[in-house]
Amino acid sequence: MQPVHAIQKSGFTLKIFQDEDAQSPDEWGDDGLFLVAKHRDFFVPPSKNERNFDVQTTIDDHKKTHWVFLLEAYIHSGVSLALAGEGNYPDRRWDVSTLGAVFASKKEWRLRDKARKAALSYIGEWNKYLSGDVWGYEVQLEGEDLDSCWGFYGFEYAKEQAIEALESCVKRAAQLIPQPGEH
Repeated sequence: MQPVHAIQKSGFTLKIFQDEDAQSPDEWGDDGLFLVAKHRDFFVPPSKNERNFDVQTTIDDHKKTHWVFLLEAYIHSGVSLALAGEGNYPDRRWDVSTLGAVFASKKEWRLRDKARKAALSYIGEWNKYLSGDVWGYEVQLEGEDLDSCWGFYGFEYAKEQAIEALESCVKRAAQLIPQPGEH
């Protein structure tokens, strides 16, 4: 696997890679914020074992405890999600389907507006996952791994965290080297 970005500093090497084994947001197991979708090209059931479900029944089952936001997808050489009617897609007539809903717990988000913001953020994480915008890094010294972490959604965020890890390794190494006059 080739890094997409590399930095050298004080003998250390930082490498950033695309996370090829990224965890789906569906695997986070959050009952307070989740989505369901049913389409031949994009399928997210309400629970792992549930293969045959009806979106409307799922909505009816959760509407007392969760804010419900309808979900649409642009499916054309990939999948891009948005709240229903809000996607800025080139051809809504052929490639956009309302296929599910995002659910946000009324206990966690007492106001609909706040729940909507949470739903938009969650859809953003899904879109990063669906487009392969999930990353990991390794910090190495002379080819030996000193630090690594994976599962960062969004390249800029991954790069920030990776640089912090690199700086931490450089700082720790500097603390181990005695200064002139120290024994």
